[in-house]
Amino acid sequence: MFIKTKKSLGQNFLKSKGVVKDIIRSANLKENDIVLEVGPGKGFLTEELLKVSKKVIVVEKDDRLISFLNEKFNNFVKNGNLEIIHQDILEFDIKNIKKPYKLVANIPYYITGQIIKKFLNSESQPEKMVLMVQKEVVKRIVDEKESILSISVKVYGKPKYITKVKAENFNPKPKVDSSILLISDISKDFFKKDKKIDEKDFFSLVKAGFSHKRKLLINNILSDWEKRDKIFKKDLENILEKLKINLKIRSENINTQNWKKMYIEINKIVNK
Repeated sequence: MFIKTKKSLGQNFLKSKGVVKDIIRSANLKENDIVLEVGPGKGFLTEELLKVSKKVIVVEKDDRLISFLNEKFNNFVKNGNLEIIHQDILEFDIKNIKKPYKLVANIPYYITGQIIKKFLNSESQPEKMVLMVQKEVVKRIVDEKESILSISVKVYGKPKYITKVKAENFNPKPKVDSSILLISDISKDFFKKDKKIDEKDFFSLVKAGFSHKRKLLINNILSDWEKRDKIFKKDLENILEKLKINLKIRSENINTQNWKKMYIEINKIVNK
């Protein structure tokens, strides 16, 4: 059955068995694992997932593909090995999935950030994520120079670049190469261990810190943080000196642990 890809849904169907093997190997799938696949397309990856795990759940937005997948995997649907859900993944309620589970997917690239945020922020986090992502996005996540995206991943888990995937491994061929991204050891320990940290409040500080790429961290916080009226420049300078952080540092050079330490010290002043 011929199904024309929809550009509006960011459809680039994977066609390489070798790449699928790399994805499955990275996820370290076991027979009893529950696997969630986003955007299965024609089921190229799904077919291999079903060979490894007893329970696979796929969420597909394109109504044309639902009947195709039901027909292709009829026996797996009947015996309960495969559950096909017709829904936009951004509207899907993750709480409906029994934990623990693993997220494995060749995701639409235009919603990469939204998907990562949705699953990492959730109270029903996957224990592991293996995603096909644009190569440059993976580089931004695992790079030593930080960004809002990389911090947003690293506070929840350990991101790792697995391998490059060339554009010719997809149909239609995208304009850029891709990479497999593994995020393991996913939890909310960063916010719950030692001192409890409010996630939303923490990220408001991080976003302010990155508000102007060329400006210093201190200046960004003082100009763009929502609580800037509760802290002075001297306070921030004292905090950085206490933590042995350069006063002229930019946000891209601050790791997750130093963000946490700064947040705790800043809130001691803000919440007085």
